[in-house]
Amino acid sequence: MLTPQAEARRRLITNASGRRIGWAIKTTNMRRLGVDPACGVLDPKETTLMAVSCDTFDYGREDTNNDRITVEWCNTPEGAANQFRREWF
Repeated sequence: MLTPQAEARRRLITNASGRRIGWAIKTTNMRRLGVDPACGVLDPKETTLMAVSCDTFDYGREDTNNDRITVEWCNTPEGAANQFRREWF
């Protein structure tokens, strides 16, 4: 979820493959880092727009060494509906 004090950047996720994929974004610091939407399904060659945000913080006083954003994806099962399912991962 994006908060009013967060600064957001828009990013594209593109499925360059020939199969439908499911994708999910994970963060190591959910208080500071936000992604919207955090998961979805993309058909072959389809693209979606997502927002990545970082809440304001005191750079010199807070440890950011372990803050990460990870994109995970997998091919969806044959015949699966076009709706994200957490159990694919």
